Amino acid sequence: MKLKFTEKDISILKIVSQIAGGFTFIVALTMIFSLVQLKTINPLDNPVLVSVKDQYDKDPANAEKAGQVRAMDLMARKAYFSSRWQVETGSYLLLAGAVIFILCQRIISETEKLIPVIPGTKPEDSIKKDKNRKYLIIGASLITVTSIVASFVLRNDLPDLSRKSGTSAAAKGNENESAPKPDKSNYPFFRGQDSRGIAGGSGYPTEWNAGSGKNISWKIEVPKKGKSSPVIWDDKLFITGAENMMCELYCIDKKTGEILWTGSASNIPGQPSVLPKMDSEAGLAVSTVATNGKVVCAVFANGNLICFDMEGKQKWAKNIGVPESAYGYASSLLIYKDLLLVQFDSNVKLSISGFGLETGELNWETPRTGHAVWSSPVLAYFEGKPQVIVNGNPRVTSYDASSGKELWAIDCLTGDVAPSVAVNSTMVYAVTDYAKLAAIKPGTGASIVWEDNSYTPDVSSPVATDQYLFVTTGNGDVACYNSQKGDTLWTHYFQDPFYSSPVIADGILYLLDRSGMMHIVKAGSKFELVAESSLGETADCTPAFSDKKIYIRGTKNLYCISKN
Repeated sequence: MKLKFTEKDISILKIVSQIAGGFTFIVALTMIFSLVQLKTINPLDNPVLVSVKDQYDKDPANAEKAGQVRAMDLMARKAYFSSRWQVETGSYLLLAGAVIFILCQRIISETEKLIPVIPGTKPEDSIKKDKNRKYLIIGASLITVTSIVASFVLRNDLPDLSRKSGTSAAAKGNENESAPKPDKSNYPFFRGQDSRGIAGGSGYPTEWNAGSGKNISWKIEVPKKGKSSPVIWDDKLFITGAENMMCELYCIDKKTGEILWTGSASNIPGQPSVLPKMDSEAGLAVSTVATNGKVVCAVFANGNLICFDMEGKQKWAKNIGVPESAYGYASSLLIYKDLLLVQFDSNVKLSISGFGLETGELNWETPRTGHAVWSSPVLAYFEGKPQVIVNGNPRVTSYDASSGKELWAIDCLTGDVAPSVAVNSTMVYAVTDYAKLAAIKPGTGASIVWEDNSYTPDVSSPVATDQYLFVTTGNGDVACYNSQKGDTLWTHYFQDPFYSSPVIADGILYLLDRSGMMHIVKAGSKFELVAESSLGETADCTPAFSDKKIYIRGTKNLYCISKN
């Protein structure tokens, strides 16, 4: 039995068909837009939210900041889940609209075939209308089918913003990572967590005197000379030393100064039989070690790379080639997850590599271009991506921390590059003497936001917060910049030069000059000297901070400084 439709019924069906077609078209376009937005934009990466979260992380007791983070985080998540709901619900709405549209068109088409047609040529207007309707139906169908297929296929691949237990109020999605907060006890790399020059904890001393013994908890002579800086995990401090061809790693009880064990890094297969060319002041033990609380790794200027467990048992050792250059090898190590990150610079080869911590196997190696430098790699987190930043000549380059893939690069510096970069939540700061200081906006199409050439260090690395950038020079100058705009907020001249890198701890800027004098200044927009304390011997190494104590390596001795 066939249904019969009157002209009035056909008119109603045409109206319903047009409404269903328009509805389907609008929903399809909305879904496509939502899919693109969900795949390319993470609402939790909003710069304003990231900035407020960073401020809250630095001051977790601030109730006002905590409220701002929660409110902004909630708005971001509502926006995200609203878009996701549009995609998921739209799939079914599209199906419903498409079925109604196709059904109506089918009935109209079948009915029109039954209507008697006057013999003769079909009017041109009628032909055009048929073609337009045909093209409209085909176009709408393609958009509808594409949207439906995309929504179902990509649904499981959309970002997941569900919270993990233990994360902060504005934690990123599972696919992203944020910079770890500096720990009050652990100081695992050169310049601390991620090699950024920011120490965790509070209550660090500001006054001491090695001559009188004021606030000197203990002092020991390091068995062999070196310019590596101390690193700390729990109650263990690690430092290296070398004499002639003998290279050693020392594990020291940070509470008492007792040497718990000594690890040899000599006589490794492949090591050179003679000392490589290097600066007379440098030696083989310049690079700072890295630890993650399970292992500790060290590298020396003869290319010996070695890994021990925390009790002093050697896990593996290898020679990675002699990184010979004008001043010797100085790049320090980093650890990211299960990888040991090694920056290799010589006269014949430049690279960044990832070695497996358990076996020492080379997981990846990425060649670099340019000239040998003496900087160290820094870990940074931009748009949720962990990146290894290398201050090079001429390129400042970012690499994926897991794979070594180059993420972005920008030509920036010339000359002998020794300082490492400084980073905050939005920018990278690259500098070297007789060149310039450049604030770089990271990412694809990286660009220089501002630059200055008034205060440029030759060895010391700068340190940055989201508000300020601090630079110390080989002439004894200290400069504070507005980190976002580049305005010079204050400068101060001290008599002795700086090789040690500045460290910010508990809102205080610690500046150790080459004479061993620590200049302690508030880390703010105005110069405010808090205190000056003498070590009693020359010093070039960057201090370590842990549990309200400061550890400084002088030319001969290692000091533990605490409030007595």
